[in-house]
Amino acid sequence: MDNLLYVSSRILKQINLLKTKKGRDNFNLFIAEGERLTKEIPKDIIEYIVVSENYDKTFYLKYNVKVYKASSSVFKKLSDTVNPQGILAVCRKNVYNINKVLNIHNPFFVLLENINDPGNLGTIIRTADAAYADAVFISKGSVDLFNGKTVRATMGSLFHLPIFTDIDLSYLINKLKEKNIKIYAAHLNGSKYIYDVDFKKSCSVLIGNEANGLSDFICDFTDELVKIPMPGKAESINASVAGGIFIYEVLRQRFLQEGYNWKG
Repeated sequence: MDNLLYVSSRILKQINLLKTKKGRDNFNLFIAEGERLTKEIPKDIIEYIVVSENYDKTFYLKYNVKVYKASSSVFKKLSDTVNPQGILAVCRKNVYNINKVLNIHNPFFVLLENINDPGNLGTIIRTADAAYADAVFISKGSVDLFNGKTVRATMGSLFHLPIFTDIDLSYLINKLKEKNIKIYAAHLNGSKYIYDVDFKKSCSVLIGNEANGLSDFICDFTDELVKIPMPGKAESINASVAGGIFIYEVLRQRFLQEGYNWKG
């Protein structure tokens, strides 16, 4: 690593700007910090890598991108974590063709309205990835997908499936209906339990805000409100937990469906 150049003031300035949503939007870049995340990044979207002078691994050299080193004290200032691992990558945002995604055969989509917590958003994306969802659509007003905490919470799933942000859900839902893709919304006032709904055909599941659930406006666009059984005394459950239960019921039904084509 001795032949690496020390990080320039220009790069330092850009990384600090990328810690803000405005900076990420202006540059169309974001930061993925940590060894595990860096290993998950598709090579073609890495802009450059920064490592601490004490970082002793070299796997990143195979990526054939610019690599800068920084002193331990400088890297700690760049880091967005309490215990920096000594490596971060600056990446270009993935761009997906929404029309191509909407034309997937027998799709399973996850729709999110006003998810505010980075941990919840990252966890739902990770769950959607694990359950073989075809795409995730995140509404306007949700926490930024490329927020450092959200990126880390995805544990790399950010790079595994199409994710669309700043979505007008009412417009999207109308597009889904045009393609006969059903929209099922998780709601305490649902007329059915999730186990009584057929998710084996083209469908989308819709999860709402942590505190307020789904807006009445969006609920009016959906095909059906469905609920998760809660026989205990809790009035509600965490958004990412609800999302996980909902998403995995879709997978369970499709997994048991004879002839279903999945990755496992």
